[in-house]
Amino acid sequence: MQKIKEVLAESYQNAIRKHFNEYNDNIAIKLNKLSPDNKEAVLNKFLDQYETDKVEIERKWSNAPLEGLNGKTPAEVIQSIEKLEDVFEIFIYMSGHTDEEVPFLLVDKLNSFGQRAISLLLEFVNSRKQSEGHEEYEFLEAVSAIGMIGMDESINPLIQLAYDMQDNEPMLEHIEEALKNVGAGIIQPVLERLETSKFGKVEKMLLYVLASVGSMAKEDRIYLKLRDAFREMEEKIPAVICLSVYGDGRAVPMLRGFLKKYTGILSGDLFYEIIGSIRNLGGETEEFM
Repeated sequence: MQKIKEVLAESYQNAIRKHFNEYNDNIAIKLNKLSPDNKEAVLNKFLDQYETDKVEIERKWSNAPLEGLNGKTPAEVIQSIEKLEDVFEIFIYMSGHTDEEVPFLLVDKLNSFGQRAISLLLEFVNSRKQSEGHEEYEFLEAVSAIGMIGMDESINPLIQLAYDMQDNEPMLEHIEEALKNVGAGIIQPVLERLETSKFGKVEKMLLYVLASVGSMAKEDRIYLKLRDAFREMEEKIPAVICLSVYGDGRAVPMLRGFLKKYTGILSGDLFYEIIGSIRNLGGETEEFM
């Protein structure tokens, strides 16, 4: 198993590096000739292309025979493994020994073990809350895999993990992404949590998750919770962002009414966030400008 882990990790990393090293050099040369504003546009385009290319690189790597695997492909080797513990061992090794996200091929194989895989992943992340170095990457990859597998049974444990990790911003962001990846199953548990909690750091994150997922599965309960959050929260900007992300035009009269009442005493950040949200929701803002 040790040799298989090493061959898979090294070959995967080399496949990605080979493709992007020359591309990265060209980007660096191009950026040096651009203004700051243009640099941002080029970088954003590069990141989008990076994600697109990486999917194709992983596909080719998965199906390329490797001498270190006796001529078999990574896909053949991984698919032939029968024990969950062996798949998990490879997953954790690659999490800590590559610079990229673990190949989806491994996450898909974990998914084939169903609830057993989720239980093992949750047990692992709960044992690694204070991780550093390689172990931190292992923790983050395990959290991401839980979200990608997307079982409803993982929702409440992920929410509890968010409370446990709320002082660690990078880890909290990964938990947020995992919850969003679970999909519509998060709506009821998140609504229930927001009904009984004040708006601290985790609740604001959960509100954003609700708005993001709810934008593709709209229902009145979600809009009403976002509306109430805007009315109740002292710090309005997170709620304004969530209303914009959710995309329900019913928020426009409320936001316009708020501007009419408080124009002149709002912070610039809040004022322009509301202006942008109204426009995004199809409302008019000229009178406020």
